[in-house]
Amino acid sequence: MIRVLLVEDEEMTMNLLKIIVNWEEFQMKIVGCASNGQAALFMIPEAKPDIVITDIKMPGKTGLELIRELNEAGLSAA
Repeated sequence: MIRVLLVEDEEMTMNLLKIIVNWEEFQMKIVGCASNGQAALFMIPEAKPDIVITDIKMPGKTGLELIRELNEAGLSAA
């Protein structure tokens, strides 16, 4: 099962992402949801996602800042 972390500041969009995609059909499981990049950075070590799906423009830490920090920490981000 592929582990997915969703990062999205809009609650409605987050809820749609969770229900509109049949995650199991793609052999994926949502292992966490974060409302900004900073929250995601704290969740990643414990959630150990294979994929991080992130919004770009968010309060606190943007998705681009999150990707940059993951790369600097030696974690691949694509």
